Amino acid sequence: MSDVEALMNADTQRRVAMVSSDVVALGDYLADDLSWTHSSGKTDSKESFLAGMASGTTVYHSLDVRDTQVRVFGDIFVLEGVVFGDVTKDGLDKKLVNRFITVWQKCEHDVFQLQAWQSTGLA
Repeated sequence: MSDVEALMNADTQRRVAMVSSDVVALGDYLADDLSWTHSSGKTDSKESFLAGMASGTTVYHSLDVRDTQVRVFGDIFVLEGVVFGDVTKDGLDKKLVNRFITVWQKCEHDVFQLQAWQSTGLA
């Protein structure tokens, strides 16, 4: 499996963990110093992002990515695309259509960790 294929697999497993509300599995894919900036402009750390999911404040029902592109800079991978999804945030159902850019790092034992997420709403 190529590094790009391994990255895409890690990103798929991250989304599966999010939709399953599996914060333990999700935590394995998130760097300890993660910066997750939502399309609203709010920025979460790893701790606050996982806490929101664990408390049920944020529930992801589906997440699908399309139009992806990967650029590789040594052990740093930049993944861009469009995410479509359904989420419940603070009891309100929302549809996501966001352009995103992520920064992943290939770590020891070929494990990928998400360092940063930034998204912008398209609809």
